[in-house]
Amino acid sequence: MKYKAGDEVRIMWGGKRGKKGRVATVNSSYTAPYPYGVTFSDSDQVCAYNENELAIWEEPTKTEDKVNHPSHYTWLPNGVEVIDLIEHLITNRGNAVKYLCRAGRKNPDTELEDLRKALWYVEREIKRVEKAKSNG
Repeated sequence: MKYKAGDEVRIMWGGKRGKKGRVATVNSSYTAPYPYGVTFSDSDQVCAYNENELAIWEEPTKTEDKVNHPSHYTWLPNGVEVIDLIEHLITNRGNAVKYLCRAGRKNPDTELEDLRKALWYVEREIKRVEKAKSNG
C-alpha cells in the first residue's frame, strides 16, 4: 500500500479536491471497496478513496501558478476551482459562471467588463434555448 495510517494527504478528486486530510484506515471493511479512509480536521467523518485519488500532502507554495491554478479561479472554499464547476456546464453557461466568478478578482479595474461578458453569455444561452424550443 502506498499510504499508511497517519499520513497527511491531499485529495486529488471530487468535492474535497485540494483539501488536506489524514489517512485514518487502510483496507478497512468500513471503506471497502476503497482502500483508504481519510478524515479531515473539520469533521470526524471518514471518507473513502482509491490510491490514485490521493497524494502526499505538501504545503502549497506561495507563488501563484498563473496557468494551471490562477488565484482569481481558486478562491472558492474546500479547494474547489471554478474549472470544477464549469466542466459540468455547456459552453455558454460555463463561460457565464467563469466571468461571474472572476469579476473583480482577476483585475478590479475590469470588474464591469467581466460582468458584461457573463451577461453576454447568458443572453446567448437564452437565444439558443429559445431557438431550440421553437424548432421543438
